Amino acid sequence: MLKPKYAELIEYKRNGLIEQVHYGLILHINKNGIITKIGQDNNYKFYHRSCMKPLQASIIADINLDFDLSEIAVCCASHTGDLIHREKVLSILNKTGCSKDDLLCAPHVPLSKKEQKRLILNGLNPDKIHNNCSGKHSLMLAICKKMGFSIKNYTDINHPLSDLIINKVCELCEVDKKEIIITKDGCTLPVIATSLYSLGKGFLNLFTNPKYENIKNAFLKYPYLIGGDFRLDSEIINASDNLIAKVGACGLCVIINLKKEEGLIVKIADSNMEARTIAVIDALLQIKWLDIQSINSNQIKQIYMKEIISQDNEVLGSISSSFRL
Repeated sequence: MLKPKYAELIEYKRNGLIEQVHYGLILHINKNGIITKIGQDNNYKFYHRSCMKPLQASIIADINLDFDLSEIAVCCASHTGDLIHREKVLSILNKTGCSKDDLLCAPHVPLSKKEQKRLILNGLNPDKIHNNCSGKHSLMLAICKKMGFSIKNYTDINHPLSDLIINKVCELCEVDKKEIIITKDGCTLPVIATSLYSLGKGFLNLFTNPKYENIKNAFLKYPYLIGGDFRLDSEIINASDNLIAKVGACGLCVIINLKKEEGLIVKIADSNMEARTIAVIDALLQIKWLDIQSINSNQIKQIYMKEIISQDNEVLGSISSSFRL
């Protein structure tokens, strides 16, 4: 398998000197193929990481789980652990007849600064619900209960849940299961690797199919549940009425334009989150899926920072894109 040839995407400059460069890949696609791209991906396989969550959640429609849109949203989320996120996870667990003790994700410090402060002030430790993948794990428990699978070892790659999920994701991405690579994600659940195009096509097949209308509507109605304040995917959805977005670890972000039925996939080689934010938003501006007015009138402007600022608020330099779509 040929390694990708990454292109320069983002430059940081201070006083005219380039001091930081980030490389990556960008694909603008539709169901028929690649419209344009930056860099040569060479069909290299990348793990989907949290971008796999909405693809996994398609099972909700297949087996008729009784979830409302807010619960579906948290199943797809990489959330910040705020109260509303935790409440929705607990709602799913209650419907399923499970408790947070049944979750096989580990406790970790929530991404929400507000929730971090609450825990510290009250002398509390984070629990499993704070894990930003707890929504996905609650979905896995619900599927196991519905299908009669054991919940004791649902994270095992050889568990029947894994077969059910992986077969479904391969179907959406239009790939042969024999061609994928499988490992475990940081949250302990299996995750697959495909080409970036196949990942994007999976999103298109999901979000443009009426069968999965509830997943699309969950993203559009509850963007905060998908991530939280100042999370790239939540803020992109908030800034438009026809864009779906989902971030994943290691520099991934997938955006779907529902009206055009096109996708944009961004991969930052060094996984830098700030560089990913700038590259994604600049790409959306270049292909006119967002405009400056929509950015300036929404909270997304607070993460689209293209100036390098000192601690005393002096402008020291700039961040710019070095690609054109």
